[in-house]
Amino acid sequence: MKHTVYILTLIGFIYGCQPKQLKKNNFMDDIREDFAKQAEEQNEKIYDWEEKIEILYERADKNLQRGVEYADSLIENDKSLDKWKISNLHSIVGELYYDNDSIVQALERFHLNQTLTFDSPRNKANKAGCYVKMGDFDKAMTLLEQASETNHDFKWYIGNLYEIKGEPEKAILEYDYVYRRDTLVYALYNQRIQELSNNPNQLMTELYYKDRRKRTLILLKGVDSDASETAIGKIKLEKR
Repeated sequence: MKHTVYILTLIGFIYGCQPKQLKKNNFMDDIREDFAKQAEEQNEKIYDWEEKIEILYERADKNLQRGVEYADSLIENDKSLDKWKISNLHSIVGELYYDNDSIVQALERFHLNQTLTFDSPRNKANKAGCYVKMGDFDKAMTLLEQASETNHDFKWYIGNLYEIKGEPEKAILEYDYVYRRDTLVYALYNQRIQELSNNPNQLMTELYYKDRRKRTLILLKGVDSDASETAIGKIKLEKR
């Protein structure tokens, strides 16, 4: 799925009493050409990074240790990676460990992620899942409440935790709070409310992580021939 948004530039041109349209057009053409070149270079870097992530998942799905070794090799040897990409690799490896019930190793990676950058809501939710499996519900709840203060989407996991604790009524309140904010975007929350209402004894036993492997690439492109005079480029969102 792809979405396109125009980038507009507001540039004033003053050439004596009358603007010179030819010079203005030439100037805009130069800007557009330069933008298109830089966009192509940036997109190549984005696709290169995306390919590494795909290879990591492919290897880990066949053999977890091979996937971990690949990620650690990138961290150790790929000098093009900044701290944010290294942090992301630790996060992905942690999630892979978690999915394979290697909870201690997963938690170690989430702590590395936090040390390199910051303790994001996603990282807090990841750590919370580990603490749930370790039986420390209080620690998990603290982390999830902190995450939801930044992004109310994470109330989904608070609802999950209430289910795990055997409190479906409180879980429904959490789901309903988010669902009412946007009934289209948060349809999954309402789906879970209905499931709990119909089967209140069928409760979650661990946090349910939604779409952890889905990613959105932010790509840049030059303008089309029918673009407005002030447009220099486009942003294209590509979902993976």
